[in-house]
Amino acid sequence: MIEPVALLKDLVRINTTNPPGEEEKLLLYLERILQEHGIPYVYQKSAKGRGNLLTWQLADQAEEAPLILMSHTDVVAAQASQWKFPPFEAQEVDGYIYGRGTVDTKQLTAMELTAFLALKEKEIPLKRDVYFLATSDEESGSAYGLQWFLDHEITVGETTKTGRELFRGSDVISEGGGFPVVGGKREFYLCESGQKSCGTVEFTVKAKNAKGAFFTSGDGMERAMGLAEDIGKQKLDGRVLDTVKQFEQKLAGVQLSPMMQKILTAMKQNSMTVTMITGKNVNEVTLVCDVRLLPGFGQKYLEEVLKNLAEKWDCSYRIVSLSQGYESSPDGEMLKILEEATLEILGKTKEEAEILPFVSMGSSDGRFLADLDTKVYGYSPVYAWDMTFDSAVTMVHGINERIHRDSVVFGSKVLTLAVCRAAQSGI
Repeated sequence: MIEPVALLKDLVRINTTNPPGEEEKLLLYLERILQEHGIPYVYQKSAKGRGNLLTWQLADQAEEAPLILMSHTDVVAAQASQWKFPPFEAQEVDGYIYGRGTVDTKQLTAMELTAFLALKEKEIPLKRDVYFLATSDEESGSAYGLQWFLDHEITVGETTKTGRELFRGSDVISEGGGFPVVGGKREFYLCESGQKSCGTVEFTVKAKNAKGAFFTSGDGMERAMGLAEDIGKQKLDGRVLDTVKQFEQKLAGVQLSPMMQKILTAMKQNSMTVTMITGKNVNEVTLVCDVRLLPGFGQKYLEEVLKNLAEKWDCSYRIVSLSQGYESSPDGEMLKILEEATLEILGKTKEEAEILPFVSMGSSDGRFLADLDTKVYGYSPVYAWDMTFDSAVTMVHGINERIHRDSVVFGSKVLTLAVCRAAQSGI
């Protein structure tokens, strides 16, 4: 059986900083592992040095929707001079493995591949098809990663289908959770079961009294500043999702950290924040805004908000981008399986620990699956003494990103148990 800590170290040592990515080096390494285990796979090249790797174990007669273990293999840049240890050497100190990708998300790749290979080694009869997908380019928008995979055909066994068809209706284990919140003597393992939609909008405010570049007017700038202040004060609509109701109920009476308080507020509220004000001169000013909308609030809602602001401040607007938010069931069967596996490996009861679904403020590849009737759960569990949700957030894209070797083993055991139970026929 593959050793997940050694696997993670090898993955970290393959520099897949995006840009340029060059994830192919890592994907070819994974290919060799699959070859050693006699498991079929397909590598799809999406660009020079980039692509996606899919491998599978198929049920003789699939009774349930597929289970897909998905992770991305690219990482953000790391400036070595700022780190205690080189970010691409995976040095281990006092049990902690330092390196870019140890929390986002090569640890998930290692955990999921360990679980996938264990399923093969145990020769478990399957009631559903199980896939392992390692993608590229998530950190830069996934144009060469999951988006590319969904839009292209792939042949699995004797069947050819698009990635979109392969994912439709499936259960997906991906990134975004597994980091605990500790409340008194209880541990709540956060599992991402949804995401807010993320977008960028631009307002353009033009001066009315300007007479060319040499006879400028400040009226446009004044309106732009008024618009920025208005956006800052405006409270957009919100709603309490089923996931959030459960979140609040389970954490009732728990003293939440300032970070968790902010997250709870954000899970109930739409937001728009000015991030940049630019212009060649005062005759034309552009305001760039970050937008986060709860599932259920889409482009039509955003258009109405922008239209009202544009009319009030006599300006134009443009939606540059807007992803689709989603909410998977907070009571889904896969969640129950993940929770049972977590408790069993922890050796704890439900009174001592449990899974807690939440809606993320950030975005990941799950956003591209929102219209495919998938249930996406972000979960790569770690020990609470290693890192809580608060500390994990600071390490994602941060300096001295690290994970304890025991957490890598723990997460691998949890996902192995969960995947085997979710896939095994007769259960």
